[in-house]
Amino acid sequence: LYSLTQEQLLTLDKFKEKLGIAPGETTADRKFTLDATRCIGCCGLAPVLTVGGEVFGNLTVDDVDRILARYND
Repeated sequence: LYSLTQEQLLTLDKFKEKLGIAPGETTADRKFTLDATRCIGCCGLAPVLTVGGEVFGNLTVDDVDRILARYND
């Protein structure tokens, strides 16, 4: 097991809320899959999100809407 900080939990919760899915699930339009993982080799940028191979680092809950808007055009 690994532990998440409060900010990481809030960020994950916001992605779950906005996408309407839980970790391990894919949106109905198959655009997003939400997975929680220990490592993707970017420890210096943690917490990290990848979308289509693009890496977003040092995430906070405030980044969620901006990132999703980028891919929901």
